[in-house]
Amino acid sequence: MRKNIIIFLICILAFSLAGCGSFPELSEEDNELISEYSVSLLLKYDSENHSRLVDTSEFLDSYYEALRIREEGINAYENQLKEEEENRLNETLMQEQLNSSNSDGSEVNQSTDEYDGATVTDNSGDGISGGNASIEKLLGCENYSINYTGYDIVSSYPEGSTDFFFSMDATKGHKLLVVKFDVTNNGEAGDLNIFGEGARFKLNINKEGMSSVYKTMLEDDLSEYLGSFNAGETKCLVLIYEIPEDKQINSISLGISSSKGSIEKSLVE
Repeated sequence: MRKNIIIFLICILAFSLAGCGSFPELSEEDNELISEYSVSLLLKYDSENHSRLVDTSEFLDSYYEALRIREEGINAYENQLKEEEENRLNETLMQEQLNSSNSDGSEVNQSTDEYDGATVTDNSGDGISGGNASIEKLLGCENYSINYTGYDIVSSYPEGSTDFFFSMDATKGHKLLVVKFDVTNNGEAGDLNIFGEGARFKLNINKEGMSSVYKTMLEDDLSEYLGSFNAGETKCLVLIYEIPEDKQINSISLGISSSKGSIEKSLVE
């Protein structure tokens, strides 16, 4: 292509010089314009100066970086699941040892009461028992109301989310049990800091024993919540637990313990 263009230009030049009449005189500015145009035209069809390929190195770098971040996130999630499983096992062993040590008739310094379908244990001496017992008081948020609203069994949460860092996927052969609560601020606008209470949340599925819920990075995780509420605002917060995908839910109980005491409340009977 470049050779054809050059031959074409030479022919035009030769024809112009050989024709009748004199070659028109051009100004210095016209000569510069013709020269610039000729150079640009030659460069345009010069294969050594013109590439039809797009440089994709930057896109590939971003792609591989995203893959690396995703792999690190998956590893962190799997490690968290493993740690939670080990913690549940340790809690079970400790509870068995406690039950064994108490079976010999030794006294335990705690009181137990029934309130609104919940079994409450006061181990702090600050009156978390009887008619004053509630999840809200146990968590130090008396101006709020926390009400169970139902549960979902899903493969991922939130469903359809594209945010890798603030979503969860069930491991193979399992589903996520999402237990939902409506949390309402009955007072003035302010912060709800359940995270700062250091409370432990557990679920008892089908009366098979208490197991700790998963601690997540979800913004609506009830067990780790720290955020602002407007006056009268209601938010749906959740607790997450993983179950075998073929498991049928017959009953669910919620257990919460903090420095103020502990409570066990039946959610599904």
